[in-house]
Amino acid sequence: MMRGLLFFLAIFVVYFAIKTVVRSAVRSYHDDDEQRRSRRVIGDEMVLDPECHTYVVKDRAIARRIRGTLTYFCSEACARQYEEKNRA
Repeated sequence: MMRGLLFFLAIFVVYFAIKTVVRSAVRSYHDDDEQRRSRRVIGDEMVLDPECHTYVVKDRAIARRIRGTLTYFCSEACARQYEEKNRA
């Protein structure tokens, strides 16, 4: 009789321990997912260099006006190469 009660008590404790761990893991997973969705990334605007196809922070990019359009480059070398290719 005593063994049965102790066994039942042990099963009861293990059940609630597992239930608590699983519930906590699920809650944490869903909270992280919601935070990721609601989190807004604040940063600098990135622009694409048309010559080497590299993304560059707009504030650090080399800007050139080519055929009336402002174009951004990662370096002076890329700007020169692009200008030479597109001279007309």
